[in-house]
Amino acid sequence: MGLGVLEDNKLTHVPGTVLLNDQAADVENITSTLKHGTGKNAHIVLSPQPSEDPNDPLNWPMWKKELIVAILCLGAMLNAGTNGPFLNASYFVIAQQVNKPLTTVVLVSGYNLLAAGASGPIICAVSRKYGKRPAYLASTLFCIIGTAIGQAKISYNYLLAARIIQGFSTSAFESLIVASVGDMYFVHQRGLRIGFINFILNAASSLASIICGVVFADLGWLWLFHMFQIFLVVQFILMFLFCPETAYLRDTRYETDTAMDDNLGDLAKYEKEHQEVVVGVDAANVPKKKTFVQELAIYTGKYSEDNMLKYLAGPFITLLNPAACYAIITSGLLNSWYVGSAIILAGVFSGPPWNFGPAEIGYLGAGPFVGGMIGSIFVGWASDPIIKYMGKRNKGVYEPEFRLIFMSLACVFCGLGMFLFGYAMSVGANAILCAFLQGVMMVGVLIGIFATLAYGLDAFRNQSNEIFIMNMLFKNFMFYGLSSFANDWVAAKGPEEIMFVFGGTSIFLSLLAIPVYIFGKRLRSWWARHDLFVKFKMETKGPKLEMA
Repeated sequence: MGLGVLEDNKLTHVPGTVLLNDQAADVENITSTLKHGTGKNAHIVLSPQPSEDPNDPLNWPMWKKELIVAILCLGAMLNAGTNGPFLNASYFVIAQQVNKPLTTVVLVSGYNLLAAGASGPIICAVSRKYGKRPAYLASTLFCIIGTAIGQAKISYNYLLAARIIQGFSTSAFESLIVASVGDMYFVHQRGLRIGFINFILNAASSLASIICGVVFADLGWLWLFHMFQIFLVVQFILMFLFCPETAYLRDTRYETDTAMDDNLGDLAKYEKEHQEVVVGVDAANVPKKKTFVQELAIYTGKYSEDNMLKYLAGPFITLLNPAACYAIITSGLLNSWYVGSAIILAGVFSGPPWNFGPAEIGYLGAGPFVGGMIGSIFVGWASDPIIKYMGKRNKGVYEPEFRLIFMSLACVFCGLGMFLFGYAMSVGANAILCAFLQGVMMVGVLIGIFATLAYGLDAFRNQSNEIFIMNMLFKNFMFYGLSSFANDWVAAKGPEEIMFVFGGTSIFLSLLAIPVYIFGKRLRSWWARHDLFVKFKMETKGPKLEMA
């Protein structure tokens, strides 16, 4: 029993469990020939193990990986973080300009979210078969086209068309970006990057509401789309030039974090023999490093020969995996509850006692933005050191369930923030206090989403595309549902009841992390033995190669 995680007696090695610290495990004599970290991480056994191919994303220099993540995060900020709440602060005024009911105008963004969710399985299938780069480029292109329609004319029909087409850009940047981290980074490096991505996708949307509200109030509807278009084009160019394909079919023996058998000894022996052979033989079998021009290719080959229709079902199959289902539903609902709290802001604060306009409503986003920043900085700073420490205490072995300890903090901050935010709005409290309490809520939301997404990536990396696509699909359909009835709910019952429902479900899901933590390893073992992706031959993996 490793730090409360129950051991499994069905498999010799459960996928997701990795040897992280060979000093603590006292197996340095076995793993000495394996690749390790550098500097203060010299005792960390890299997982997965990088191949000898210089084009393996795990072998890319750190500056290149960080540049790719930065550009993809810019894309996530625009296509997902800004695209969704683009009009949050302006719904009330837009409804007056186009002479439509508030709920009808809010549903325009609901259709945007519906398009984002519906496109998810297609993005999943394309990324599985042809890689992630085509999906990213096509997604930004959709947003550019949709924004061009929105900036053409002040009209409800133009706005509706623009928001629907913009919606097709969201899916890839809400889901595949986390899977891209798994493509490029080792287990002990992922926490910081996932924390930053989490901040961009969630808290940065609050900053977008502030900026968009001010632009709408000062310059009007069309200039909001004009300025958004400039940033989209710049991001598309940067992504085309500096974001090569991260999908890679690696020799299966190197995939130490997804293997069903403990093959470290065999791999160490293979590495030792390989090193001895390379000393006297020209490395003719090692592929040449791709040039900058070669990396610009949009089509880099097929990563699977299976029919794409099969992969359309992939995201839904993940719901049959209990541990992955928990990660999908928990992160999706926490995200939905924050979006729900943002959707009702315009309706609540445009009335008495506040009587705010679009700019003032936008400024309320400062609370969740600062709260999200605090939560993201905390998990980014603490997550990887904590899992290294827990791995050391667990005789050098890392379990993905260690990520779930952060759900205890999510429980506290979500509960306090959501209950008090709802009560403060219901009594007409000071707007600064309301923004602060929404920020407290956002701390818990960000920590909870981080914990579950990181758990899903580490526990089931080979199915991370499907897990995060399903997460995106689930939460966007939730967003659509909230956009259709949240304001009517608040109009009928006040803001207190809806926020209390959000708070109660968030506490329940956070407490549900306890049994998932305890029985998570056995759940992973059960899925590995009954994996439908294996039974339906839906895996994308490299061959098991023998030494030349």
